[in-house]
Amino acid sequence: MSKFDSAISNVPGALGMAAKHLDTGRELAARADEVFFTASAFKVPILVELYRQVDRGLIDPSRRIELTDADRSPGGGIVKYLESGLQLTIHDLATLMIIVSDNTATDMLYHLVGPGRLDAAMKELGLTQTSLPMSCKELLYSMYGVDTDDIFEGTRLVAEALEHGRTVPGSDGASEERSDVSTPRDMVRLLELLHGGEALSKPSTDAVMGILERQQLNSIIPYYLPPGVRTAHKTGGVTGVRCDVGIVFGESGPYAVALMAKQVTDRRGIDQALARVSEAIYAELNG
Repeated sequence: MSKFDSAISNVPGALGMAAKHLDTGRELAARADEVFFTASAFKVPILVELYRQVDRGLIDPSRRIELTDADRSPGGGIVKYLESGLQLTIHDLATLMIIVSDNTATDMLYHLVGPGRLDAAMKELGLTQTSLPMSCKELLYSMYGVDTDDIFEGTRLVAEALEHGRTVPGSDGASEERSDVSTPRDMVRLLELLHGGEALSKPSTDAVMGILERQQLNSIIPYYLPPGVRTAHKTGGVTGVRCDVGIVFGESGPYAVALMAKQVTDRRGIDQALARVSEAIYAELNG
């Protein structure tokens, strides 16, 4: 068994994987067209659509948006803890959405770009298996059966449910038909379009890549790669789900990669297992 096959077989869950060398076109794939939950990896499509609207003159990334109590969302990030009335630029929110996976910043941008426009954009870009109908708050409250107007109580309840792996069977958030989903091949295609300048203008492409390259959560794609290798990526995870999607600038040129796992049985070991898959992909595409 090759190192690549061995790494895939050691993932504690169902793994979908796609990788494409952006210079040579060489591809690697495993269950690449199967639907997986995106979790916070859906923040990459939001980021791309945000800057598509910047390119169309609909959004000014330097405009400031005032934080209100109604904007606060549970889960990851720091914005929910800040004072109401704080005014962050749209670019600030986009940066926080990606580099620390801030859910409040995400939901502010999700509603700014519009769920309908976001889904339409994915179809226009050819991501036919991608559907993103739920904000972070909607997904987490649905998946974990939380119903409260107190965001800090909601955050506590979500954290407890995450810790114990409790989800609501049949809820929209836990359904592949009604939750935020995509496929590894769709995610790689989006990254390919971004890198090739086909999704955005040059200034917007540079802005998006600059944000993705400042990622602070680096326990999967870049973890076992050689020192100094540039990566631009976004992780995601909820109960039973873990993923990371991005672009790696390897010795032989850049490649896009999407690692998407569901039915995860080892929450503590999944990141290392996926990081080993990333390492094996790097070896295959830079051998």
